[in-house]
Amino acid sequence: MTNEVQVFNGLKVKEANGQVMFDAESAAIGLGLSQTKSGKTYVRWETVTKYLSQKVGKGDFITEPQFYKLAIKANNETAERFQDWVTEKVLPSIRKTGGYQAKPMTPMELLETQFEALKEVSADQQELRGEFAELKEQFGLPNDLRKRFTKARNKRVVEVMGGYYGTAYNTKKLRNAVYRQLGNVIKDRFVISEFASLPLSKFDEAMRLTQNWQPDEVLTFAINGANEQALLEV
Repeated sequence: MTNEVQVFNGLKVKEANGQVMFDAESAAIGLGLSQTKSGKTYVRWETVTKYLSQKVGKGDFITEPQFYKLAIKANNETAERFQDWVTEKVLPSIRKTGGYQAKPMTPMELLETQFEALKEVSADQQELRGEFAELKEQFGLPNDLRKRFTKARNKRVVEVMGGYYGTAYNTKKLRNAVYRQLGNVIKDRFVISEFASLPLSKFDEAMRLTQNWQPDEVLTFAINGANEQALLEV
């Protein structure tokens, strides 16, 4: 094999200083270390770099030992089949004849290879979704959602008290009682001591609770009484 890059069923290889070098991009795709978006395949370079303990990117070539290291780390059926093909077919042929006369893959073989790669991507995405769900439980609301939640609480207090200009809302003691009761309902439901501690995953539920909340009978009676008294005095 010459120093020029040759392509065998999508795998790019070349010779450098007497050893076979593998194109990092095509090797990673063959080993299932990629993902498909909008019909295009992208290498998971962060994973490749992590497995090799050195930064690797598009256009780089890796050594044969590095290729095996990637195959072992990938640990999936696609990687095993690809490694078997390389070690049992490609490399022996290269070392014997200087090239590899590859038998073209059938459409079904290509489809099976792509399907296996997609299954690996799906598994990775499922793992990421799980990790993200855990993070949503651990951290409170970001600043923008915290502001939205505060605005929703203020709006609901105004609504249940009959509006900004009603006597009930402008009675400070009564208004504070409404805020306190709504706040206690939210804190008790989500077992938090302050609104900033509300888990991100519970934001939508907390918003629905706030928007549909009604004060208890005692507080409702006090609100209605204050507003009705104002009407009688007009």
